Amino acid sequence: MNPNKKRLRRTMMFLNCQKPGLIKDPYIYKPDSIMLDLEDAVAEKEKDAARYSLFHALREIDYHGVETVVRINGLDTPYWKEDIRCAVAAAEKEFHRPEGSVLIMAALESARGIMRALDICEASDRLFGIALSGGDYTKDLQTHITGTGVELMGARQNMVIAARAAGVQCFDTVYTD
Repeated sequence: MNPNKKRLRRTMMFLNCQKPGLIKDPYIYKPDSIMLDLEDAVAEKEKDAARYSLFHALREIDYHGVETVVRINGLDTPYWKEDIRCAVAAAEKEFHRPEGSVLIMAALESARGIMRALDICEASDRLFGIALSGGDYTKDLQTHITGTGVELMGARQNMVIAARAAGVQCFDTVYTD
């Protein structure tokens, strides 16, 4: 088993790959992980430029032991395959990385995703955790984030139970205030 599957992940700093100045030195804030975002934070016309910044950052920047996580575009978009290619540099075998070294975290963004949380948690040995995407989830429910958390309570409970049953980590939604 990859030892990074159980790594401590208390804080995760989200950074827009469209803005190279943001992704060059976030390790100074000492987060447990940095999330290099190619999805919602990046304007559609800037996807290629963001991938270029990501690729070079992952190859050239020393993040001083801070875990780097890449948030790719959804599988329902034309962008995700190239996102993975840039993030993983195509494939472990092709780029001489140890097999199994790349891990996956799944974002649950819909009512269907929440209902299938256990299946998602057990879908791959590479999966280290699941995260709630509160904005997308509440859109799918045709509601909004209230600040009280009541609209997320059921999803949070189901995710924690599924993650514990599967032995993976569980992450709450991004705090955006």
